[in-house]
Amino acid sequence: MKKLLILTFLIGLFSLPVLVCGQRNFKNNMFFYKDTIGAVYLDMPLVDLPSQIYAYRATGGFFKSYMNPGMETSLAYSVDFYSAVHFGFKNIRIRKSVGAQAFIQRLLISGFDVVSQWLPLGAPWLHEEYHRGVMTQYGFDSFNEVLTFPFGKSSIAVNHVKDEHLENLCDEHHSDFVRLMSAGHEAEVQLVRNLQANEFFYHQNLDNEVLYIMYLVQNIVYVSSCAHGGGDEGTRKRNEIEKTIKERDFTGMDMNAWIDALCFPDKPYAARGLHPSGVGVNRYIMYDDITEEGRKYLLRQTYLDIFNFVSPMMIGFSHIRLANTSEGEWFGNFAFRHYLTSFGDDISLDLYLQAPKFNLYTTLHSYNNLHYHFAGIEAGLVDFPLLDNRMQIGGRVMFWVQPKDMSFYTKKGAVGGLVNARISYHSRYIDPYLELGWKSKGWVAGNVCLNPSFSVRAGIRWQISR
Repeated sequence: MKKLLILTFLIGLFSLPVLVCGQRNFKNNMFFYKDTIGAVYLDMPLVDLPSQIYAYRATGGFFKSYMNPGMETSLAYSVDFYSAVHFGFKNIRIRKSVGAQAFIQRLLISGFDVVSQWLPLGAPWLHEEYHRGVMTQYGFDSFNEVLTFPFGKSSIAVNHVKDEHLENLCDEHHSDFVRLMSAGHEAEVQLVRNLQANEFFYHQNLDNEVLYIMYLVQNIVYVSSCAHGGGDEGTRKRNEIEKTIKERDFTGMDMNAWIDALCFPDKPYAARGLHPSGVGVNRYIMYDDITEEGRKYLLRQTYLDIFNFVSPMMIGFSHIRLANTSEGEWFGNFAFRHYLTSFGDDISLDLYLQAPKFNLYTTLHSYNNLHYHFAGIEAGLVDFPLLDNRMQIGGRVMFWVQPKDMSFYTKKGAVGGLVNARISYHSRYIDPYLELGWKSKGWVAGNVCLNPSFSVRAGIRWQISR
C-alpha cells in the first residue's frame, strides 16, 4: 500500500506540471485552459439539522457535539481545507520561468496532499467521519484516530465504540449497518466530486489532480485488498494486540464487513463469536468468512471503481468549450462515479454545463444489487443570480427507483426522491445562505439518513478569490 501511494505521488508530481504547462497550447481548441484562479469559496456551515441534534444526543453536550460534524458538514470542511491550502500555494510567486513556477507550486501542493492523510480535515479524516456519521445518527459516540496526528501509520481506526451499539445497528437497523461499512469509500468519492464541481463552475484552477488520483487509487487498492484477502494478516495482528473494547476499530477491513453484511442480512451481530482475548465480540470479518458469491461481487467492485478515473478533469482538463456566442462562452464536462451503497453499488454519470447566464448539472444513476439494476436521475442548478446578482438561488431534485427495502437480493424496486433548495445573499466577500431539503426513503451519497427526512442548513460562504 505504501509503495503504491509513493508511486502514485511521483507519477502525479512529475507528469502533471508538464500537462498543466502544455495546456496553454489549447486555448483555441475544444479543451479550454486559463492560467488564472477563479472564484474560491470556503463553505462554513453554522446550522446543520438534524445532524447537530444527533451529535448532541451522542456526546451529551452542545459544544462537544461539534466534534461529530456529520457527513455534509465534514465534507464542507474537507473541501475548504484543500481549497484554501491549494489556493495559498498557487499564490506563491517566484522569479523564474512560468514552467518552473508551475512545477514548484505543484510540488508543494502534491507534498501537502500526501501529508494530509494524517491531518484532521484531510481525506482520511473525512473517510472516518462518514463512518462516524452513521453511528452518530443513532446516538452512538466514537473517536476519529486522525485527531491524534498518526504520522506514518497505515491503518487508522474509529474506536471508543461499544459492542452493544454495533449490535443495535446490525440487528435493528441493518441497512444503516451496511452503509456504516461502505461510508468511508463514499466519502472519498464525494470529496473528488465536490472539488471537481467547484473546479468546473468557478474556474478555480487549484491543481487538485494529484489529490484525485491519490485517494481514488487508495479506494481501489482497499477494495482490491479485501477482494483478495490482503488484509487478513494485519487483522490477526490487531486482534492480538487490542485487549480492550475501547481501543478496537469498529470494523477492521471495511469491505469485508460490508459484503458480509450484504450477504447475511439476518445474521445477528453476536453470531461473530467471542473476541480472541475473551473480552467482547470478535468484530473483524476475515476473507475466509466471505462467501464465494460475496467474493465475486467484491472483486467486481474493484473493477467498477475504475469508473472513478473516467473524466477529463482527472488529468487537468476542467472545461470543454461547447460554443462561443455573442452572450459568452458555453462549457461542458463529465465524470463517472462509483459508490458502494447500502444495497450494492451506484454507477453514475455527472454531466456539467456552464452557460453565460446559468450553471447546471445532470446525473444519471444506475443502482445495482447482486443481480438487478435500477435507475435514477438528478438535476441541479448552481448560483442562479437574482436582483442584479444580490441574491443567488440553487438546488437539486432527484427521482429514483432503488431496490425495495435496500435489499441485496430483491428484484423489486421502490420509488423515491429528493428536493433541495438554497438561497443566499451575495456580497463581495461573505454570502449568508439557507438551505432546506427533503428526501424519501433511500440511499443518497452524502446524506446520512436512509429513512425519510427533512434537513435545514445555514451558514456563510467566504469568497477568498474572485
